[in-house]
Amino acid sequence: MSGIPDDVLDCIPSDEILDRLAPLIGNIVFQLGIELGLSVEEIESIKEKYDRDLTAQNKEVLFTWRKDRTVKPTIRVLEQAFVNIGKGAKCLKEVVKDVDPNTLKAVETATDRIRENENRIKQDVQISQILDHMMTHLVISADDRRDIEHYPRQDDQNKALLDIVIKRREPAYSVFVDGLRNYGYKDIANDLKCDTQETSPSTTLVSAENEGLSYKNVPLYKVRLQKNYLKVITDIQHDSIVDHLISREVLSVDDGKKIESGKTPQEKNRTLMDMLLHKNERGFNEFLKALGKDSIYADLAEQIEKTEVTTTDMATFHKCLK
Repeated sequence: MSGIPDDVLDCIPSDEILDRLAPLIGNIVFQLGIELGLSVEEIESIKEKYDRDLTAQNKEVLFTWRKDRTVKPTIRVLEQAFVNIGKGAKCLKEVVKDVDPNTLKAVETATDRIRENENRIKQDVQISQILDHMMTHLVISADDRRDIEHYPRQDDQNKALLDIVIKRREPAYSVFVDGLRNYGYKDIANDLKCDTQETSPSTTLVSAENEGLSYKNVPLYKVRLQKNYLKVITDIQHDSIVDHLISREVLSVDDGKKIESGKTPQEKNRTLMDMLLHKNERGFNEFLKALGKDSIYADLAEQIEKTEVTTTDMATFHKCLK
């Protein structure tokens, strides 16, 4: 029909494919929605919600269709829908021309595994240490953690984390599964483990290495600090360090009180790290000075300062900032 290879047509489209497709479709929201099985009420609601923004309307129609697994929402189904409404599949072919079907299948498998285990994860998993692990491996940012933890309920926090993992894919998925395994949820980790994980992370890293060449604006000091996240929150006593940062006007007295309000030393250190990751490079340098003043932490200060930052690190970190 369009010349799109069968192994691509049989895959479920990724977020990126739908994001790139939405601006190319034009003013066919109603026809496309009906063809993809949405109700008139759903389409009218989407049109009202995104009044005059055709791209947003198309995107919402596509994402709503993909959620429904009554019929597997493949690229082939999408191609047929475009043909049926007289649009043709040229724009779809353009969007998927460089897509790797193995990557799409890996995303599909990982997403399905998460959906199958979503209720267990939401109800059973305490994610604080898993977030520490994911921060250290650069697959979530300080802002991500804030967004997750602003929900008061555990199940809502866990759902927010799962949404990020699904959207980020590899290496976020593998790091998340490793975090579950490391912190007492081996059964869930084994159920989430995908055969595709044996190959997809390396593919992702090669891609990240290439993309990393364009990430010249990634703040290296933040990457170095975050790669040592777990070590900082578990190893340091914060008191003298916070006093130094307040005296150097990196932190305020109120910041110090907020840090002290944590119930455990790790909670206090997490708050300190959150603040430092939102400061500029001077704050980072003053933190290293504070560590270096104490003979116990001098080695840690040197380790952080000399932490290697690869192009893969930069690409992974940059993905969290989008």
